[in-house]
Amino acid sequence: MRTPVPAIAVIALVGFCSQANAQAQCPELTRLRSEAERALKRVTGLVPPSDRCETYIRVSMAWDAVVQYANDHRESCDISLPSLSEFEKRHREAVSARDNVCSGRPLRPFPPEVIRP
Repeated sequence: MRTPVPAIAVIALVGFCSQANAQAQCPELTRLRSEAERALKRVTGLVPPSDRCETYIRVSMAWDAVVQYANDHRESCDISLPSLSEFEKRHREAVSARDNVCSGRPLRPFPPEVIRP
């Protein structure tokens, strides 16, 4: 089966251009995403145990701001449903991590094969 390479290249280019257009239309969304990514990078660094909960709270709040802005400006910023779903997924993951860290549980639950009765 022959794959039409020019057609795939055009589809990829259109997708890339629409992302660039969305970023150009909505610099606030780009700023919010950058803030959320920066907050997440701080978490992956060496954070003292006393500051971990506060750091995870910041990450979850940053992703919440991204989700709220994306929901409020979905049409005007031409935000696709897959992008919106990705933002919501990242927010859910941040909330779960925040809840675990702030309650003293491990960041991610242990798999069933690790837990023995």
